[in-house]
Amino acid sequence: MSRFHRLTGLLLWLQALTVVRAAMGESGCNLFFCMNVTMTKSTMTYEVTPIFEPFGWVGLGFGRQMQGTHMIVLWNRKDGTPVLSQRYGVGHVEPVLESHPPRIATMVAPTATAWKHKGNYTTTAFQIPRNQTNPRPGQIIWAYSLRRPDDDETSDLTGHYVAGTVNMRLDKAVPDLPGQVDTDTPTQGPGDALKPLSHQKLIWHGILLSVGFLVLLPTGSLIARWGRTFTPRWFKAHRIVNFGVALPVIAAGFVLGPLAVRERQATHFADAHQICGALLFALYIGQLFLGWYIHARRAVPERAPHPLSNILHAMLGISTIALAFLQVRSGVSEWSMRTGREDLPHWCYDALIAWAVVTPLSYFAGLALLRRQFAQEQQGHTYDANSPEGKNYIALADTPSLDSEHDVPMYSELESGFPLLRHPSS
Repeated sequence: MSRFHRLTGLLLWLQALTVVRAAMGESGCNLFFCMNVTMTKSTMTYEVTPIFEPFGWVGLGFGRQMQGTHMIVLWNRKDGTPVLSQRYGVGHVEPVLESHPPRIATMVAPTATAWKHKGNYTTTAFQIPRNQTNPRPGQIIWAYSLRRPDDDETSDLTGHYVAGTVNMRLDKAVPDLPGQVDTDTPTQGPGDALKPLSHQKLIWHGILLSVGFLVLLPTGSLIARWGRTFTPRWFKAHRIVNFGVALPVIAAGFVLGPLAVRERQATHFADAHQICGALLFALYIGQLFLGWYIHARRAVPERAPHPLSNILHAMLGISTIALAFLQVRSGVSEWSMRTGREDLPHWCYDALIAWAVVTPLSYFAGLALLRRQFAQEQQGHTYDANSPEGKNYIALADTPSLDSEHDVPMYSELESGFPLLRHPSS
């Protein structure tokens, strides 16, 4: 009899062990949410905790692409209670409401999870029958939006901010449903799909555009403001810096922005920083064409010394650089929020402020040379019309050598304050 009891106890223990080990799961976090997935022979249980603010809605789709995929969309009402809505993806448009889904999801009470995050949003859990024909139950697609729908489950959804895929192994034993494991030891292992996104494109996007707009373009503007009264080669240097050097730097940095957005499968032109960035790049390209137009018309007869196009070119240049400072400040402020990394060192903010003061002071200090510039134009506007630099690009006359055969009055530019012009022999 005692052997029978022992055998019965052993069988019951083995049965209990089988039940315990029947639930397999996985846990992990990315930049936007944490998720526990628990799988049994017949059900799948998901626990989702948003961590990226602001939280609008999060969608989980049971497929490899949005089109033709059944999905679950979760969000919170104004009072904080969760909403579950079953949708069906029909393409890159809003998923349609699914009134008769093949598998019905049911909200369940969340339990202890492997990942806990100190945030403003609670965990939402739901259970859905397992798709027995799916060989990869841990592979799903996801999307995250920053705009909360209305309280009703049939509410319209705004476009997602970012999207991606998850490929969880579901190879870890879970002692209870859904996923009560040791909360002090994260269960995510190497190779899990919920990893922070790479930010190399964003880093180089910020570096290249900061150098292009805040270093190269101001340098070109200062060359134009200061150099025109000292050397006839100022325009060549101005063109090399603002076009030859700045264009590839700015173009490369600008392209990296949309590429980073595409990498996240996020929405383009979704916030003020992206919209202003496109406007800023358009202003720069417009400046290049305006400069080309001005230079092409430099030798037009009877052209005014300061036509409207020249004035517009100067004003747009100042406006572009001013907007660039605001744009870089916006990007610096959004860095930690968009990437989940630590904020940039405080010296970055101090350096940006200091440079924002030094740059305009340097430019407006050059306005003190306007009197000298106008005097040079008055003296030289007739002889430089056919010069290599052209009319309205003030060229200083070459200083004659002391052994010249011509009889030249012996006074210098320093004495006269004007370009030394060659006078006819007396």
